[in-house]
Amino acid sequence: MLTDDLYRRLSGAEVDAHATLAIVMCTTDAEGWPHPAMLSYYEVAAIDRQTLRLAVYNDSRTCRNMRERSKATLILTDEHLACYVRGAVTDVMPAMASAPYNAMFVLRVDHVKFDTAPEDLEPGAFVTTGIRYRPRTGAALEQARAVLRELVAG
Repeated sequence: MLTDDLYRRLSGAEVDAHATLAIVMCTTDAEGWPHPAMLSYYEVAAIDRQTLRLAVYNDSRTCRNMRERSKATLILTDEHLACYVRGAVTDVMPAMASAPYNAMFVLRVDHVKFDTAPEDLEPGAFVTTGIRYRPRTGAALEQARAVLRELVAG
């Protein structure tokens, strides 16, 4: 179950505060190898504390892996935050109205783990930043906002 802070972070209400942060999503490929991909906070929406909606390129290996194995883990990092959100995924829409190149999935949260350095072994150690990217602007930002609105609305 998502904590209050994670729910608020992923609900879409605070997207501007996280607009430059990437979320790493890991799936498993047919050979059993981890397959990482990056999503933005515009492509993940917490509907409640146990349900996330995800927008993923519908022709990607990530999408294929989720369809074939029905599992994914999200990795969220930011200052003082390293968190893993694991769950079962279901394909609910092969092409989103706001972005036909995206499929919509639902992730049912079954495990949330916060990763912190043990104070006795690594005093004062903590994550200082998440993975960042240059923020969208103009039409690309409006497209991202439309995707997030569709995820939130379902």
